[in-house]
Amino acid sequence: MSDAMAGLTEMRKKCLKDIGFERFINFPITELPGALLYYVVDKFHPTSMELRLEKGSIKITKQRIHDMIGVPMGKMKLEDLEQRDPDDPFIAEWESQYSNVAKITPAAISTEITSTFDADFIFTINFLTLFASTMGTVDNGAKVFPTVLKHVKENDVISDIDWCGYILECLRTSRHNWEKVKNGDFYYGPATFLCLLYLDSTNFPQFQVMRHRPAMRSWNTQAMRKRIGMEIKENCLGKLEHHEKFDPEEEQTGLNFYKGTDVYNEPLPPKRPETKEEFVDKIEEKFENISNEKAELAETLKEGMQKFQGDKTLFTLCKPSAYLKPKASSVAKPQKTPSAWDVGVGSG
Repeated sequence: MSDAMAGLTEMRKKCLKDIGFERFINFPITELPGALLYYVVDKFHPTSMELRLEKGSIKITKQRIHDMIGVPMGKMKLEDLEQRDPDDPFIAEWESQYSNVAKITPAAISTEITSTFDADFIFTINFLTLFASTMGTVDNGAKVFPTVLKHVKENDVISDIDWCGYILECLRTSRHNWEKVKNGDFYYGPATFLCLLYLDSTNFPQFQVMRHRPAMRSWNTQAMRKRIGMEIKENCLGKLEHHEKFDPEEEQTGLNFYKGTDVYNEPLPPKRPETKEEFVDKIEEKFENISNEKAELAETLKEGMQKFQGDKTLFTLCKPSAYLKPKASSVAKPQKTPSAWDVGVGSG
């Protein structure tokens, strides 16, 4: 999602604003910390629709989804919209974009968006299908569902569709494959929402973040990694007190507040240090990031060794020298499962 939403033309930005998805411009999350994702999915209970943490449960509703990712919560259910005829020429036109791939995946759609510039209805369906698959769900082969293509038509008012309700239903049905996920398969549900819900709802005094609505504005991948790495180091993942109900008028001040991101502005390149103090601050920040990532890596390795006792690959990875070996090739070999370290958000 982040790759597709970077560098959009002004016409495409206007298109997203017109349909109610302006919050996804410059989408700030490229990957989700694997330890956090595993934890929140494990603690999600679909029967009661709750995220059950040690200090209490968080009820998941359509309003919560809107608060986290800021998409329209209209009155029309996506699946209740009149379907296109099977021989509708638009279906063939849309599918022809992907005639060169074996299956239409979020990564394929992201590539199509970044390699074209038109802000037409094809772009709208590409974006909505990417949204429905990365924020909602895909099939167990990572292929996108044709729900958006079949139901959303040129004259429909897209902002009147209940996209929060769609994500809620994806969440309700996504955990059925959780046993496979724990054994090394993919989780195909609304992972970004669950991670944001945890981060926004829990209070970690050592890393204060200014809360926004939607909460997506408060977090990028770097901030997520830092927060979860610190929680793992202090052995408090899932054990934190909860925030009070969000109050937009509440004063949020603090010396070390992380201010979050603004999806309306292009991200600025990182400022290069110039003074001695800036170099010291930059180096200390890098060391802290390495320390936090090392803590999460150690936790992930420990968890893997406990689940797959005697596995030679995991045993080798636990040796410090495993991280110092040069790569045999610059081309990554296909892998069945994503890294437990970070999980990409919809492959782009």
